[in-house]
Amino acid sequence: MTQPTLFNPFPGPPPIEAKGRDAIHAVAFRAAVEGADAYHGVRSALRRDGAIVRLGNRFVTLAKYREIAFVSLGHAAVSAAYGAHDALGLAITQGFVAGPNPLPPEIPFRATRVLPGRPGQAGTAEVLSDVLELAQGLGEKDLLVLLVTPGSVVSLAAPPPGLDAASWNRWLGSLSDAGATAREVADVVRALGTGGVGGGVGRAGGRADVVTLVVERGDGGVLVGGGPASAIIPAERVAARAILQRLGLFAGLPLAARDSLAPDSTLPSGMSPSVHRPVAVAGPSDALRSAGDAISGRGYTSRLAAMSIPGRPAAAAATFLDRVDEVVARGLGDGNANTKGIVVFAPATFEVPEGGDERREFPAFVQAAAARIRRRGMSVGAYQTSALGEPPGAAGVVVDAAIPGTPVVPRPVPMRSGITDVGCLLVAFAPRETGG
Repeated sequence: MTQPTLFNPFPGPPPIEAKGRDAIHAVAFRAAVEGADAYHGVRSALRRDGAIVRLGNRFVTLAKYREIAFVSLGHAAVSAAYGAHDALGLAITQGFVAGPNPLPPEIPFRATRVLPGRPGQAGTAEVLSDVLELAQGLGEKDLLVLLVTPGSVVSLAAPPPGLDAASWNRWLGSLSDAGATAREVADVVRALGTGGVGGGVGRAGGRADVVTLVVERGDGGVLVGGGPASAIIPAERVAARAILQRLGLFAGLPLAARDSLAPDSTLPSGMSPSVHRPVAVAGPSDALRSAGDAISGRGYTSRLAAMSIPGRPAAAAATFLDRVDEVVARGLGDGNANTKGIVVFAPATFEVPEGGDERREFPAFVQAAAARIRRRGMSVGAYQTSALGEPPGAAGVVVDAAIPGTPVVPRPVPMRSGITDVGCLLVAFAPRETGG
């Protein structure tokens, strides 16, 4: 059973009894967001009991620190900042928050809005400067809590040698245009970027005790934000070089940028022992588990289609619906007469790199999904757990099989942003009465 989020991300009260296709989707999406809420993830990893505080996987005494600072970045920066503020209270001496949502006045620290997009956009250089300045001002008796959520890379990844910010922004767009996956873009940004990525923030605050808590989208905590507290190893640079060579983009880079990816290039110094390994506090598995529990508790059968659905929208729709057909046919053939229906889940990103807005891919996904629905009464939904607020719009859409010759009309699902970001959730609902 999930706990309510700090904010109420959904309009209206939660559906008590799930009735009808859209109610099932509402229950699943609400539970997924609550199960992967950045606030509760941070509060679980930061716990204070008198003079003792839990910092990720360690327990220390607060008296150890002269000063405690935090930096919260990315799409769930506000929710994560609330978690740190509620956990450590007046022990925090300074903080900085940067994300797409304004910081409420009850969190008395500096904040800057950073809209979704790619590294190199206007205003991000100033944010990176503020982050590094805060980290560099800490000493060996201080603590830095680094809260990294998807979207952090927009502020942390400065251009490589030979590129200015605008050129870096355009060049990163060419990666996806050339066919790079979201994971490959993340690998290249981490290996090629400068500033805060590749351990840059950890090195800046290396004399301090640095604890990093991460909300991730399924690719692992090291890649989120370009790994601001995880040093680059030579194999990562070699792999990034191979990606760019395969895509035909390596030769077009400035010589200085190409040299930085050479196997024998000089790597930045490693992390100080006081920079601790990042701890993931929320991810797609938390969302899936919570959504499945909520559905099962209402008499429906919950199933996982896959741990990840790859590909861009049309390909993702085809893969997901093919897998849904298999799962539903097997489930309805099991002779479980007590189930009200089968709800199938899977996470996806539509190959949108970190910092981007997956909602732009919803129309192509629902168009392709509606054309592939074969079961009467089945509905399919796609939901963005970040609910990015710029520009405002729906965080999710639900669609049924389209009548031949008529347009697909998705039903929007609103949600407040700033709660979390664990990628997108795909949901298919097949009621029992569809038959086998």
